[in-house]
Amino acid sequence: MVFGGGFREPLKVAYFNAVLYNREHFPEPDTAIVSIFGQPLFKSPEFDFSHTEYYTPEMDRPQSKYFAGYGLIDSPERLAEFKIKAVELENSLMKDGRRFINVDPGYVALEKVVAASTKNFTHRIYIGGRIYADLQLQRRKNAYQPLPWTFQDYTFPQALELFEKVRNYLIAETSAAGLSE
Repeated sequence: MVFGGGFREPLKVAYFNAVLYNREHFPEPDTAIVSIFGQPLFKSPEFDFSHTEYYTPEMDRPQSKYFAGYGLIDSPERLAEFKIKAVELENSLMKDGRRFINVDPGYVALEKVVAASTKNFTHRIYIGGRIYADLQLQRRKNAYQPLPWTFQDYTFPQALELFEKVRNYLIAETSAAGLSE
C-alpha cells in the first residue's frame, strides 16, 4: 500500500517546434528560431501545408511545414515561456502586419506529445501567461496515438517518426544523466 501524496518533480521532456511558413517570404526559418531553441537535432521532411486553408488569408501560398526536435531537455513547465518567446519572434518578423512564419513549441514526453497554443478550447488547459497546453498525442500500445482533436499533420508519418526519434533521444539523455525516475 502506498501512503502520502506529496509533491513529485515532473519528469523531463524534450522540446520541439511545429514550424509553418511561406517559402517565398521566409525561405530559411531555422535561422530565426535558433536564437531561442538552438539548432535542430532532428527534422521531419518538409511537407506542403495544403490540407487546410486556415493560415492562407494571413500567409498566402505556398505554405510549408516541418517538425524540428532540439537537444533541449527540461521541465514541462517551460512550455508557456517558449510559446511566449515564439510569439514575440513571429511578431518581430511580421511584414506589413502579416505573419509569414508560425512557430508552435511543444514537448515530447514519454507518455504524450503536447503543443502550446494561445487559443483556448474545451480540451486545452491554461498554464499561465495567456498560454494553453494542448494534448495532441497519447502513448498507447508502444506508439503515439491521436485524439479526436489532434491536428491532422501531427498524425502524418513524418511527424510520428520525428516524435519517436525525439522520445528515444529523451530516454537516452535522461537515462545517461540519471533523470528518468
